[in-house]
Amino acid sequence: MKVLFCTNDQSFQPSNEPYGFYLGIQSLGHEVEVFYYRKKSFFYSNFRKPWVRWMNNRLAEKCVREGFDLLLVHRGGYVAEETLERIRRESPCRTVCFFPDNPFGAYTPPLPFGLIGAYDLFVTKDTYFEEEFRLYGFDNVAALPHAYDPSEFETRFTDEELAPFRADVAFIGGYHPFRERIFSGLTDEGVAFRIWGPRWAQATDPWIRERVHMQRALDRDEKLKVLQASKILINLQHGAGALYWPDDKVAQYMGAGALMIVNHKRDIGRIFELEEEILTYRSREELQGLIRRYLADEPGRAGIARRGQARARRDHTTAVRFGQILDLLRERGLPAGGE
Repeated sequence: MKVLFCTNDQSFQPSNEPYGFYLGIQSLGHEVEVFYYRKKSFFYSNFRKPWVRWMNNRLAEKCVREGFDLLLVHRGGYVAEETLERIRRESPCRTVCFFPDNPFGAYTPPLPFGLIGAYDLFVTKDTYFEEEFRLYGFDNVAALPHAYDPSEFETRFTDEELAPFRADVAFIGGYHPFRERIFSGLTDEGVAFRIWGPRWAQATDPWIRERVHMQRALDRDEKLKVLQASKILINLQHGAGALYWPDDKVAQYMGAGALMIVNHKRDIGRIFELEEEILTYRSREELQGLIRRYLADEPGRAGIARRGQARARRDHTTAVRFGQILDLLRERGLPAGGE
């Protein structure tokens, strides 16, 4: 199958989900080419509207003229409804969007309903959005959880390389005031709690500021070192992005073998078995109790992390997810690649 994978240049980086999709599709033996719907350049920065028009025309031309079987758009920012309609009208190329944000608008502007309906298949990362769009009459919307590519999370490091990253409890992610509020004083005295990520200079609590390391986004190797060197990884997801399912960190970090403690989401038990593969909390006090319990229970920690990693590698890789996308197209009578 010939696949055109459409993403933006800033997201298409190692250990990010778009790059994982590219690797996962390749691993299945498909021919895949990358196309950027947003690419930082002089023309993009200074002539945005003409650049977007040029990009959409070029995207349509590639799908129509170069024999692609499937256009897979990750997020899709500037991809226009008219472009998708032209592709559908002038070629057999199927169009799919995997949208990893809130389509009603949170970090990004809301998507026009006409754009969502123009895709052959619009994949949302949360069952909440699937339920809402079904209510609105969309029959091309389906929910699939985030995914990762295992090959990106298999690098192992020496004890010496891991030493600067060791922690009892760790969090990877950017600063938000609600995170400072919940993390402040979270762990007991003597517990090594480390925070890694951008914008934490905004924190005002001295307790938090003492525990912040490397105030920027981690590269792939740094991220892996934190995952391998920490006994527990906690996650506190933004309520506007992850509603019923968790965000992309969860599959990635569990795939790397981390023990994850995540704020509870309604449908998380559909993708990981609660208390066997993943731990969840509904309050700050419950999170503190879980940290105390599993810092004292090394066999319990190791067992949950091992089972969680096995589940991630079985059900939540980008190769598996791409296969599920093809299955959804077939169910709708829209097989790609002349199947």
